[in-house]
Amino acid sequence: MSDDIRWIRSYVLAESEGGLGTVCIYQASSPEKIREHADRADLPVSEIIEVADTVIVRPDPEPAAV
Repeated sequence: MSDDIRWIRSYVLAESEGGLGTVCIYQASSPEKIREHADRADLPVSEIIEVADTVIVRPDPEPAAV
């Protein structure tokens, strides 16, 4: 990926109809860069929402041991 976009993390969601979906968090210079990245990776983009601010109550937990 170029310096214009950086993947932060993704969340896998259980959809109400039984399938799986994702929410991906990116730092990008524009929505167009996100769409360009998605096109190159053959990933769907249904919506891009700008994050206005981040509130951290506590850090992310450590993953559970397998």
